Amino acid sequence: MSRLFIYTKDVQVLMGKGKTAAHRLIMAIKKSLNKQKFVPLTVQEFCEYTGLSLAVVVEHLK
Repeated sequence: MSRLFIYTKDVQVLMGKGKTAAHRLIMAIKKSLNKQKFVPLTVQEFCEYTGLSLAVVVEHLK
């Protein structure tokens, strides 16, 4: 079973970004979805925003 949520470290690995840039991307996605800071970001929401394939992201999260 794959994970439901995506975190800063995951974005760093997937996108090749530093910690700050990855965190800013997550915060930008949450802002666009009108989510509060403490509400986790799902892998599906991340994929829809970035245009990455869900299958590719899930494979890298294993």
